[in-house]
Amino acid sequence: MREAAMNSSTALSLFVIFLFCAAVQSYGRWSVTYTSKTVCAIKGSTVNFYCTYSHPQSEDGITIKVEKTFWFTKTNKDPVDLETQEEYAGRVQYQRTRNRCTLIIEDLKESDSALYKCRFTTNKIGGSYTGEPGVQLYVSDPHLTVKKSYSSQLKCSSLCLLPPRSTYVWYKNGKTVNTVTSIYSGQFSYRDSMACAVKGHEDFPSPLFCLGNYCYNVTYSKGRICAFKGSSVTIGSFYSGFYAISAFWFSPGRSEEWRDPLNPEDLKEDSQYAGRVDVTDTTRQSNLTITNLRESDSAEYRFMFQTDRFEWGSDLHGTTLTVTALQVQVTKTSALQDTTYAELKCHSSCTPAVYHYIWFKNGQNLGHTESTYKGPINTTDKISCAVSEHEEYRAPEVYAPVSPSVSVNSSGDIFEGKPATLRCRSQANPPAYYTWYKKTKTSALQRVSEDSQLFLSSIQLSDSGDYCCVAKNQLGESQSKYLNVDVKYAPKRADVSQSHREVVEGISVNLTCSSDGNPAPNYSWSEDSGIYHCQAENQYGLISSSSVHINVEYSPRLPSVSVNPPGEIAVGGSVNLTCSSVANPVATYTWYKESTTSPAASGQMFTIEAVRREHGGNYYCQARNSRGHHNSTLYLIVVLSSATPAVAGSITFIFLFGLFFSAFIIFRKKMASRQTSETRERPGVIWTNHSGVSLPLH
Repeated sequence: MREAAMNSSTALSLFVIFLFCAAVQSYGRWSVTYTSKTVCAIKGSTVNFYCTYSHPQSEDGITIKVEKTFWFTKTNKDPVDLETQEEYAGRVQYQRTRNRCTLIIEDLKESDSALYKCRFTTNKIGGSYTGEPGVQLYVSDPHLTVKKSYSSQLKCSSLCLLPPRSTYVWYKNGKTVNTVTSIYSGQFSYRDSMACAVKGHEDFPSPLFCLGNYCYNVTYSKGRICAFKGSSVTIGSFYSGFYAISAFWFSPGRSEEWRDPLNPEDLKEDSQYAGRVDVTDTTRQSNLTITNLRESDSAEYRFMFQTDRFEWGSDLHGTTLTVTALQVQVTKTSALQDTTYAELKCHSSCTPAVYHYIWFKNGQNLGHTESTYKGPINTTDKISCAVSEHEEYRAPEVYAPVSPSVSVNSSGDIFEGKPATLRCRSQANPPAYYTWYKKTKTSALQRVSEDSQLFLSSIQLSDSGDYCCVAKNQLGESQSKYLNVDVKYAPKRADVSQSHREVVEGISVNLTCSSDGNPAPNYSWSEDSGIYHCQAENQYGLISSSSVHINVEYSPRLPSVSVNPPGEIAVGGSVNLTCSSVANPVATYTWYKESTTSPAASGQMFTIEAVRREHGGNYYCQARNSRGHHNSTLYLIVVLSSATPAVAGSITFIFLFGLFFSAFIIFRKKMASRQTSETRERPGVIWTNHSGVSLPLH
């Protein structure tokens, strides 16, 4: 049956292995039958499973229709469709035709080795059927062997199905030879060692084939070794060769560090392994020991030797070392009331299943030896595992996130319009994922980002506030402290207010300047003729307020009064009495004549036309506004003559001079003197102010 499958696959041009599942069509019963129980395929290839199914046309009066067909390997109460399993994601697809479902699995892995079953469900309750016993798939190395087919030919064969059109690599004494088919027909002697490998799978060569009873060879104690990080490992080799003059170990992965990439160099000379490599040689045996293993030591290691007549080649695969650290995988968590339960798995990339384990919680041995641990876990618990007898190489602890730390990355202050990045970090295993929140005015938390970094490309005033982040993994969550984002900016406005809407002389007035800068601005004032300005300034800029005028109101000052024309006023003439006072608001004026209660006139100027004698006397002017009033008094003199005082004085002077001159003449003539004097009274003008101080005017 296997040979038939191989013949079918070789007719295809794709890198595919086919597995046939033939079902017996019988409309009288439910059935799926398989024609092969086991299949072997190599890693990286593709396998196709065909499933043909049958069922009754009707049953219990119901016409049966197939609703779903699928393949599965696992059962969780019900069979689990392969397409829904994470480990097959992107590698599985179905091709469905009538009564047939084809499963295609690409890029096969060793973990794909399993028992595969085909199942179909129908519209009938309980009308589902699974083909038994299924097909066992083994995914492994090619399992090659070299055999002599004819006297001068060797054949490379596999115990497992190989990809169609596979090509081969042949080795003679550890060196590659120019042959790419499964048949080697080149020259070889009885002391030569031959081996083959499938192209692309050179790390799985066949065992050495020796034509004679004794031949040159190098074999390794193990083709693959897995070791824990920090431990030590010994790789053994056995070789046949007389009087070896040189022998050493090397790693082909380090060829870039060699002086000549085609000529291997002794591993003991490699600086990466300095102080960590030891080689022990005995008769036809060499052991390589590497201590304090690092994950970078994961590589292939080969041994080569040389005699005075022979040199073993450096091309044939040696021993592959994998350095790994144990890991605790969180497979499932659940919550029951206030307790969280976790299902954890201890594993590594190459831990054998037969190992026993040790589980630790907060450093204490739990006494559990299975690879899987199930139990309650708190947010402060730390859980680890180790392989028995290797307790010193524990897996990193798994634990819920510890209190996250938050920080802001900005060049200097957080300034409006500039970028800023908020960062959140927390120690956690498995690694935490992060969510950023901003506290609102109601103290509620508003989600703003789902990342460890919150990037604000052009920060605005609205971004100011308190932020926190929550770190969460499968084992729990933790919230950070609040980070205050204080956005700095230059003052944008300067407003001036005053304590009194109406400013009256004698009271105190406060001018207040307010602004919105951050940090709070400093203020300065300037004044010019009652016009005030405020300037708000911080280190980011400044702004000036609009001008503010302080309008101080006060009652009228002592009015100033005047008469035009000045002096005595002749009857029949006209006179203007003027009153002025400084006041805010502007004063209004009212004239009163002494001994009268009714105003004589209103206005700043009081004009009297056709002056009569009764117009003479005391007048006072009252200046008044909303803040008070003030009076000033003047005396108006009215005379009969219209001569002015200056003319009257001149006449008097001339008259007196004539009298004096006449008297002088009469005296000289000794005549009886006769003196005539004429005196004419001239009245005075007096101004009286509001304080009663008299100021005579001459």
